[in-house]
Amino acid sequence: MAHALHSRLPPRHPLAAAHRTAAGPRARRMPWLRHAGVRERGMTLVELVVAMAVALMVLGTVAALFGGTSRNRASLERAARLAENAQYAIQLLRDDVAQAGYYDTLTTSAGGFSWRTSDPCATAIGDLGWSHPAGTPPPVNAKIENAPVPIFGLRAAEASPGCIPDRIPGTAVLVVRFVGPEPTPVAEARGMPHLQLSKCDAETPNKLNLGAFSGDPTSFTLHNVGCGTLADVKRFQVRAYYVARCSRCGVDTIPTLKRAELTADGIALTPLVEGVENLQVEYGLDANGDGTPERYLAYPDASLGAAYGLWSNVMAVKLYLLARSTDAEPGYRDTKQFNLGPAGYTEPANDGFKRVLLTTLVRPMGPAGQREMP
Repeated sequence: MAHALHSRLPPRHPLAAAHRTAAGPRARRMPWLRHAGVRERGMTLVELVVAMAVALMVLGTVAALFGGTSRNRASLERAARLAENAQYAIQLLRDDVAQAGYYDTLTTSAGGFSWRTSDPCATAIGDLGWSHPAGTPPPVNAKIENAPVPIFGLRAAEASPGCIPDRIPGTAVLVVRFVGPEPTPVAEARGMPHLQLSKCDAETPNKLNLGAFSGDPTSFTLHNVGCGTLADVKRFQVRAYYVARCSRCGVDTIPTLKRAELTADGIALTPLVEGVENLQVEYGLDANGDGTPERYLAYPDASLGAAYGLWSNVMAVKLYLLARSTDAEPGYRDTKQFNLGPAGYTEPANDGFKRVLLTTLVRPMGPAGQREMP
């Protein structure tokens, strides 16, 4: 009876609303529906499709942003790696050129002294340019009359010697010689050639270059200033820098700066910096003996005057080093030209590798410093 009465009440009548609220089981389970006036219902197919489309658009935008960021990061990493490799390569060359000609206290102005050009692939101690004719061991504890030129090179067009394999045609070879700045304990001065120069007045009354060049520890008996201790024994270094067509030949084809170095076991090859594809050199020659170059040449040339034909007159070295990225840049095409000094301008590579050219001027402080001294 009550139910029939309430069913006949107007919809807006307070008793009818109270009856609906009390009668609804879902309203009793979820009271918030009573206050919000919300009905529970599912999503229609149209709403689902629209939601999926919006979600896909959001995901696509996020993916595009992430992909662009990732590509930019990879590009920046390649550029940073290229700059770092090029800087490292030029610094290696700078350091060794600056040391070239450091032969401890050897005095090049002493009477009877002369420079000798020696084979960069020589390994026998008698062929390294120190005193006496090539092929004969230098004397021990005798006057040093000859020493190898500190800086030597091969022109781009010259054939490579046997110790410099896989060289890229048209690139230069730079050879530097010096003794290490740190002394070697006498007992360990074996196998590799070492130089010892006397600094004892009793042994060198005429201030001559009295020395020993040997790989035998028993040869080093000259003394230091005061004549109470043995003079320093320093290892002789010969290093040839060149550009090879591969880092690990037979495995890759990455152009690489390499070093061919004299060791106790012969000439050892060391890959130094991948991506270096060209090296050119200009030599600053001093013709009047003041330590300052008058001319820069791709190679000593006696036709310009006798002094310009001597490797011993090289007092500065200008380096041109061209490096490229080791990985191609997607969507990039290299159309640049680079000035390689004596080799002229390069042709556009038209490939996907980015490139950078570094140049620097270095003075070998030993030879130049001796000439500048009053």
